[in-house]
Amino acid sequence: MQEAIHHSYRRDLGAGLVLRWSTVEDIERIAMLYGMVHRDKADAPLNTGAMRSIRTYMSGHYPLMGPNDFGIVEDTSRDGNPVVATTCFWKHTWTYEGIPFNVGRPECVATDPAYRHRGLVRALFEMFHARSEAEGDLAQAITGIAYFYRQFGYEYALELEDRRATPIVLIPEAREGEPESFTLRAATVKDIPLIEALYNRRQASSMVSDSTRTLWHYEIETWKKHPQLRHTFNFQVIVDTSGEAVGFVGCDASRRGKVLGVWLLEFAPGINMQSAMPPLLRALRSYGLAMETSRPDTPALQEISFSLGTTHPAHDVLGEVLDHPTEPPYAWYVRVKDLPAFLMHIAPALEKRLAASPVAGYTGDLKLDFYRDGLCMRFEQGRLVAVEPWRTPLYGADPSASFPPLIFLQVLFGHRSIEELRHVFPDIWVNPEARLLLRALFPTRPSFVFGWN
Repeated sequence: MQEAIHHSYRRDLGAGLVLRWSTVEDIERIAMLYGMVHRDKADAPLNTGAMRSIRTYMSGHYPLMGPNDFGIVEDTSRDGNPVVATTCFWKHTWTYEGIPFNVGRPECVATDPAYRHRGLVRALFEMFHARSEAEGDLAQAITGIAYFYRQFGYEYALELEDRRATPIVLIPEAREGEPESFTLRAATVKDIPLIEALYNRRQASSMVSDSTRTLWHYEIETWKKHPQLRHTFNFQVIVDTSGEAVGFVGCDASRRGKVLGVWLLEFAPGINMQSAMPPLLRALRSYGLAMETSRPDTPALQEISFSLGTTHPAHDVLGEVLDHPTEPPYAWYVRVKDLPAFLMHIAPALEKRLAASPVAGYTGDLKLDFYRDGLCMRFEQGRLVAVEPWRTPLYGADPSASFPPLIFLQVLFGHRSIEELRHVFPDIWVNPEARLLLRALFPTRPSFVFGWN
């Protein structure tokens, strides 16, 4: 599949179906497929919002991809060569304990219902994976639908989008005649340094985080210069009575239902969140009532939905009445094809953890059995000197630990502890001597990685 990395790549799938990378001439055909697939029912009108998203992503102005970054399958046997299956290639940089690594992200996966169950998405992902790996991505990640992407080597490995609801009828009112101590105003380019600094402050507590500089600028400013484009988030700055910026929120740019989604919320150090949240809730309610709706029959605003991650302090501040759980966290799918390469890349983080643990200075081999394959991590005086493929021998097997295929990714990214996973997967086994070493190398800690979609 090495040739699949080139934009000129074409693969005949039979029956007139051709797999290739997109060009600017494909924009409207991709948009047509996406608008048709993303409808509430088969006889509903095309989803024009979804179609606008495709035009945005392929415009050449979107930070994560361009017009040549859609993988498509077209049917050359039909008039107009309609696009019948797609996925796109978003380019991210994430960090693991501050160590950057590139991530390829397939999004906008869609297949015409008449062409499903033919392996078209599998062919698209093979092409995507080949290009992503060739461009140096150590991992791939997607915020996709339940189960589906396990077929292509992905495992749920990072927390994603919990949902907490605040009914607007329960928002406490201000005292009559008393001015609001905090209000909102639209963010501008001048606010990006503050927004980025507060976001990075939040990310400092995450094992895995994302780098977002170009996305702030796009969502706040770039899209305004191109009327045909759309944006996903509206960033509002929280200001005090003197007009000083003391925080920000990232909300839905338009409302499609009874809920206003709030995806990011950060205050500057020193701000009393307990005092700030009631006026902020009122400001968000006003914003939600006045904001653009996606269609004329959009129901009235009823609640504010906070998707801030399970460890966000706002949950404790709001309390049970104003912070009602409506949906437990979902998770990012993550794929790491070359685990030895990834582990060597993050070796400084692993060595730092080891040095601060009861097994500092460890020398020896950590052999991980994944049943179909495995790997051996070799340490010398606390340094990770090699990670090599390894399989349990027929006789004299001595693995340090065993995990079902892909499940180790949950441990690697701090998503679940070995003890938690053991309740679900009885085929996880850890040598008592290796347990302390694994705990030191791979602690359990939530990460907040923003999806931007």
